[in-house]
Amino acid sequence: MLSWSSTQEGHPADLTAIADGSGDAGLPFGAELIAFTEAIGGYDDEALAAARAALVLAAGEAFMVDAAAVAANFEMMTRVADGTGARFPDDVVRERTAMIGDLGITGFTSAR
Repeated sequence: MLSWSSTQEGHPADLTAIADGSGDAGLPFGAELIAFTEAIGGYDDEALAAARAALVLAAGEAFMVDAAAVAANFEMMTRVADGTGARFPDDVVRERTAMIGDLGITGFTSAR
């Protein structure tokens, strides 16, 4: 979804940079967004507070709230899919194998 939406907005995202957690991925406020999402996925409350404040400073509070809502929605969708046993069809997995490897996301629990 991010690669499509960022391209539609005229700022194609560098998904490798996002997966690496480096740079700005070619996105407005990208460095702050990456730091925020990394902090959301962690367990350090101080790092999360600092990343949240940096994103608000760079992009505004409404932007940060939208980013938090998107992250929360993706977490919810993943839990629902895992809970129901939903999996990508084999042909879709084959099509995405190269991208999955390039992004280094095979280590996630849901990467079955």
